[in-house]
Amino acid sequence: MTPTESPDELLVLGAILGNLEAFEQLVVRYRPAVVRLARTIVGADDAEDVAQDSLLLAFKALPAIEEPRKFAAWLSAITRNRALRFSKSETAQLKKRVPLDEALLEQIEALAKPLAEKERDEAMIAAMESLPSDYALPLKLRFLDEMPLDRIAAFMGVPLSTVKWRIHHGKKLLRAKVESTN
Repeated sequence: MTPTESPDELLVLGAILGNLEAFEQLVVRYRPAVVRLARTIVGADDAEDVAQDSLLLAFKALPAIEEPRKFAAWLSAITRNRALRFSKSETAQLKKRVPLDEALLEQIEALAKPLAEKERDEAMIAAMESLPSDYALPLKLRFLDEMPLDRIAAFMGVPLSTVKWRIHHGKKLLRAKVESTN
């Protein structure tokens, strides 16, 4: 957190009192982490929807938060629960599809590949995806989303030292994966 940024707790209290800009600052601060977490559970195609749903639910439930200073961990739990619930409902929907739906969906997906992901180093992304999530999530939040370490720790609900260790060890694992594919 830079000296000009407000602590999460003050922003949460401001948002509860009706300051929409305070909640917007929280969204800007944690949206990348919410999307990343959702992506690990539901995949890239549905991550944005789950993230939006999680942020909306957090906004509605904000007055009920018991510990405003633990907003990041609270938001992480909401996101995880929404993603798991979405994943279950998506599985039920998949069982209802007919073969023609599958063929059409495959054609649409082939045409709608996101450009931003194509531009990134595919080997690095693939290597990151293959890491255990305890290492992959903090690496992605730090290096792809440029999130500060203290925010990653708050979002994941672990001590800062744990985040630093996971990033350090994750980089070693990542380096080994990338070198083994070359």
